[in-house]
Amino acid sequence: MDYAWIVPMLALGTLLSVAVFALVSKAKIEERRHDPNAPKSTLAKDGPQGGVAFLVPLADRVAMNRGGYNSQTGNLYPVNKPDVAPVLE
Repeated sequence: MDYAWIVPMLALGTLLSVAVFALVSKAKIEERRHDPNAPKSTLAKDGPQGGVAFLVPLADRVAMNRGGYNSQTGNLYPVNKPDVAPVLE
């Protein structure tokens, strides 16, 4: 009996399942993107942390909020001055 057909069928089945998974995921993402009640990503500029703020060391984030000393540049942070303007849609 010849089983040479099984590899192409498995390959086609895999491609089909990946394509279906991608289409379903895209539909879910588009639905969530248009939902105004969906929480914003922490990487988004208008998100809860204002972008990639979590990459700044904790001591510098505290200093930013309190108007303290920047350990990397040696300058003082301005008091309560946001580095990102809010995005309003």
